[in-house]
Amino acid sequence: MADNPFEDPDVQAAAQSDGGGMPPPVPQDAYNDGGAYDDEPQNNINIDMVKAAAQYVPAEQQKEIAVAAGSQIANQAANKVQEDYNESQRTQQDEHSAPPPPSFCINLFNWFPLRIFAFSTGGILVAAPILDMIFGGPTFIQFFIYLYLICFGIVTMFVEAPTWTCTRYFQLKFFFWFRLLSRMWGRAWFYLFTSILCYAPTDTDSGAIFCPIAGACLTVISLLSFIFSRMAGKKFGRMREYIAAGAEGDELEGRFMRKFDELDMGGKPGTIGSAEIVKLAEQAGRNLSNSERHAIQTFLDESCNGFVSKEDFMRQFVTQYIEKGFKQRFL
Repeated sequence: MADNPFEDPDVQAAAQSDGGGMPPPVPQDAYNDGGAYDDEPQNNINIDMVKAAAQYVPAEQQKEIAVAAGSQIANQAANKVQEDYNESQRTQQDEHSAPPPPSFCINLFNWFPLRIFAFSTGGILVAAPILDMIFGGPTFIQFFIYLYLICFGIVTMFVEAPTWTCTRYFQLKFFFWFRLLSRMWGRAWFYLFTSILCYAPTDTDSGAIFCPIAGACLTVISLLSFIFSRMAGKKFGRMREYIAAGAEGDELEGRFMRKFDELDMGGKPGTIGSAEIVKLAEQAGRNLSNSERHAIQTFLDESCNGFVSKEDFMRQFVTQYIEKGFKQRFL
């Protein structure tokens, strides 16, 4: 038998002997590539002609044609779903154009180890009042000021200490009971107030030398903390815009929940850490310095547990914006 049953002599002879004549021609474009999802129907397809022509096609070949047609339609449906997904991804990625590469000064500024500098200044703040009391002659009021400065230095060292086992517990307790210190802008105000207190002994004849030096260091740290806090706030807003992609209501919450599940791929189940925050920032087209990463992480860790849970993630990214209606400018 020929490949085309309509050209086979036996099929044609059988059709003529039955008095039916030649079978009607099969309409072209019955299974073409362009008609599966067209809004307008194909006017050149005659269903009755297709059914009549199918009578002259062997049953086995009808099955092959049906399977081929079904596969083609399934492939078209899969391609359309993939195109819709790719389009949504392009829309989300192109919501904001990528920023230009940072300059050398910006890279140097991002590299600056602010927490290590602050931790070291905390140690200076503990030692400076002791040295001034030893080499100077503090008055009764100055003695109490020195005690306050020593306490503030200890607090600074615990708050800015690296994540050591011996300091992490106290650090989280400070963040929980004195929530202002868990925010970089809050620590900036704290350092500014402490630096002013360090300059108090200079107005007397006590000969204070070391406390003003500690105060100068704290003033610099305070200014840098305000700058890094603002930069972290802007990048946090960009991360939120990237995830939201213009969605509202239930769709908005769904996007943030799915993004958290996507990031929650390792470590303690149901939590994310610093590596995931850096990854999210990179997806949003931003690079985080260590200070900015720490500011965002402590801001998201609303429960002060040392990690970011899904509840904290949704509360800081979604709930506070919906209920309070404000944009986070400083972290």
